[in-house]
Order: sequence, then structure tokens, then C-alpha cells
Amino acid sequence: MPRPLVEPSLVPALRPALPALAAGVLAAAASGVAMLGALWSVVQLIGEPSMTWAGWACGLWLTGVTLAATSSWLSHHAESLFEARLRRQLAAHLVRLPASTLSRYSGDALRRLVSDDISALHHMTAHLPAEFATLIVVPAVTIAVLVASAGPVALLALAPGIVAALFYLFVIPRMAARHSAESADVMGDIATAVDDYARGIHVCRIYGAQTGAAADYAESTARFTRGMQERVRLVATPAALAVALMQATATFAIAYTVGYRWDATTLAATILFSLAIVTPALRLGHGLDYVAAGRAAAVRLAAALDEPTLPAGEALTVPASSPSDRLEIVDLTVMIADRRVVDGVTHAFRPAAITAITGPSGAGKSTLLKALAGFEIPELGTVRYAGQSVLTIDENLRPQSILLTPQGADVLPATVRENIALAAPDTTDAEYNAALRRAQIDISLDTDATSLSGGERQRVGLARVFLSPAAVLLLDEPTSALDDRTAAELLKELRHFAHAEGKTIVIVTHDPALADDADDRLDLDSPNSHNAATRNAALTGAE
Repeated sequence: MPRPLVEPSLVPALRPALPALAAGVLAAAASGVAMLGALWSVVQLIGEPSMTWAGWACGLWLTGVTLAATSSWLSHHAESLFEARLRRQLAAHLVRLPASTLSRYSGDALRRLVSDDISALHHMTAHLPAEFATLIVVPAVTIAVLVASAGPVALLALAPGIVAALFYLFVIPRMAARHSAESADVMGDIATAVDDYARGIHVCRIYGAQTGAAADYAESTARFTRGMQERVRLVATPAALAVALMQATATFAIAYTVGYRWDATTLAATILFSLAIVTPALRLGHGLDYVAAGRAAAVRLAAALDEPTLPAGEALTVPASSPSDRLEIVDLTVMIADRRVVDGVTHAFRPAAITAITGPSGAGKSTLLKALAGFEIPELGTVRYAGQSVLTIDENLRPQSILLTPQGADVLPATVRENIALAAPDTTDAEYNAALRRAQIDISLDTDATSLSGGERQRVGLARVFLSPAAVLLLDEPTSALDDRTAAELLKELRHFAHAEGKTIVIVTHDPALADDADDRLDLDSPNSHNAATRNAALTGAE
């Protein structure tokens, strides 16, 4: 099934820009017609020299130039409206994607979406009016004028340019794409061989493999040379011939051959109006490249915008925290890529206590934690806090009730103070320092956070936990980068924090010592067998 002209997901961002874009298209079309009118005035000037026709030619040229500039301004204005709205729409959509969906996009893919792909749409939108005039309006009017002035035989002058243009625009790109892919592969082999020989020289010498790396480089460069020769033979040479046929010489030759007996006005009309079609074809490839790149970018952007998002939530107040409030899951099942990562788990997490979630890799521990925070949509079951579904709480207010600190959380390129202030912007430096000490790190608040080690960065992130107003704190492997002594001290502080301030702390861990010291434990080792015991502990023993 063919794709729509405009991806439906992009329509909301495009709609406000449509009036300006339509005006740009009309201005471009009018500019093309004005330029053809100027050309017709020149033809008449050849047959009947007079200041009247010269004045018309100059006036229409000025009109065409003015309309072209207006079209460019309108189209770029329309594009700027479209781009600004699309960036906001995309950013708002990406931050609401479930964690499992967002994980499918690499950093490069996200960067391309928010930067390169939107820039590609910029070029396509901004060039659309000019391409419309060049591809449709100008050829249609020109052909009509040719037939009216010299008859259908005048269209023969267009034959070489049209055939060459079609070949240049549709055949050459396919041939070039195939050889470009081959060249890219060869360049990759060359880069690998150079890396093996240069950066890995010590290893190569130890194992006597440097000769192999040099041989790989020689073979790859030879392949590249052969590929370039093949490209010149199969791509560059036909492209040069096509461009040559689109030059004025071929058009002049055929126009004179079929019209040498015509009067000067008719012959001039045939020659000049033939060039009005053929000459723009020389620059069409550049514009069509913009269109092709923009279409591909639109497909990728639409695919991202079509991804289902987390519910925005409707409850505009954070549930009041009290000792009786609890976080609980009932028959929770979470599917990721058609696999049951969390399967029918039921559990109630005690307030003012630490619960350790344990299990082997792949048991669904981190996924369960994300579901508790409202970052995954359950296939079945529900996550409730203070008696209401977590997903019904407004998405901007959820972190005030439930805060997730993911595994290996990085820091912002800012000071330690600015990183901690994310959790409590109105807190004093004394309280920031106290939170750092509770997180087992003693460091200046003015330190550049990016200069810290992995363990130090982890503890800066944990310092935010001690300042968060959230009643539920979810920590994914909070001691993974810490030594045993530091981990034990941190757990002691977390336990005191939970007991003294009534916090519900849930920790995913592979550390047996940390799990044994927790107040409660949820084991995901065997989901199908532990659910009944978990349910009983949740509904009876944990009361």
C-alpha cells in the first residue's frame, strides 16, 4: 500500500504552516509564468524590435524575481513554523515513551530524529514551491507555448533533454547508490586495517600479525581503486553524457534542424522555450535529493510519533502520604517484544521499610521497577499507590509520589550542587552537604560532576534520594559501583531514612548481603511458582 503524501503524524505540526506554504507555491508558480512571459517578450522583440517589448521583458523579469524572492520567504517562514511545532511535538512525545520503547532507540538514532531528520524536512519544505514550479508549472506552460507558436514538431527539440533528464534523475541515482554502498564497505575495511596496524601494533608484534594487517590494507585499497574505476565506467561516464545532452548545444541543433525554414520569431520561440524546460533539469537533481531525504526523514519521524505513549494521567493532586499508604501490585504482567518479562506478580510494599527485589539477570527486576514508577504500561494487572493506579496520576506529578533512580544514572555536565538541586532546588548548601554525607561521599558542591568516577557519580545521584519529597523511592542496583564497606554504610543510612521518615524504599540488587539486610524481599527467581507465596505475604503477613 503506497504511503500517504503527508504522514498523518506530522499533520498537526504542518497544519498551521499550510497557508504560508500554499502562498509560497502560488508565488513560485506565478514567478515561473512571469519569467516565461519575459521570455515571450524577448521572442517578440527579435521579430519586432521596439521599446514596448523591451519594457515588457524587463518588467516581467523584475516581477518574476520579486515573486521568486517572495516565494522563498514564504516557504522558509512556513518551514520555520512547521519545524518549531514538530520539535516540540517530538520532544513531548519522546519523554512519554515507555522505557522499553525508548530503549530500542540508540543515542545516535534519537540524535538523528531530533536534529538531522527535522533538518531534512526543513530542506524539503523550503524547496517545495520552487520544485513545484520547475517540475510542473513551467514545463506545462512552455509546452503549450511551443505547440501554439511552432506546432507539435517543435517538441522534438525537447527530446534529448527530456530523455537525458529522466536518465540522470532516475537511472543514475540507482547506479550510484549501489556503487556508493560498495565503496562504503571498502572504506570500512580500509579503516579497520589501518586501525589494526596502527593502534594495535603492539599486539600485532606480539603475535606476528602486523603483516596480515598490512596485507589487509593493501588488498582493501586495491579494491577501492578497482571500485572507483568501475564507478567512472558505469556511473560517471553515463552521467556526463546525460548532462551533455541537456546542454543548449543539443537543443539548438535539433531546433534548427526542424525549424531552419521558419521565421525568426518562431525559430527563436522554439529555441528559447525549449531551453526553459531543459536548463532547469540541470539543477533538479539537487532539489529532488532534498525531497527524497525529506520523505525518508518523514517516515522515520512518523514511526517515532506513532509509538504508543504512557498515559498522561488525570489526577492533578499527589496522593497524601501517610503511614498507611502503600505501593502494591496485583497480578502484574508486563510484555516487552512479545515476551512476558513480568508474569502475574502480586505484592504489597510496606511503608517505612526497605524491600529488596532479587533474581537472576533477565528475571524482570528492572522492568518491574519501571512499572512501579509508571514508566511501563502493564499488559495485565495494575500498580496502585494510596489506593489509586499510578498511571492515573498526572505525569508531571508522579515523581513527587514515586521517584525512580535507574541503574548507572549519569550526571549532567554541571556542578555537583546543580545536579543535586534537581531533587530539591530550594534547599540550602548545608542540606546538600548532609545528603552527600548520607550517600557516603564527601566532595565540594562546586566540583564538576563530569570529572567524578563512576562510583562517585552514582552516590551524587543517591544524594538526591535523601532530599526527594517522594514517599516511594525506587533504586536500581544502587551499590553496583561501591565497595562492600561503603555499600553497608549506605544501606544503614537508607534503612534509617525509611524508618524515620516513613519512606517506602524498593531496591533491585544482585548483592546477597544487601538483600539479607533488607526488611522485606521479593524474589523473581521463579515467577510462576512464587506468586502464591508473594500474594499471601502481601495481603496478610505484611499488614
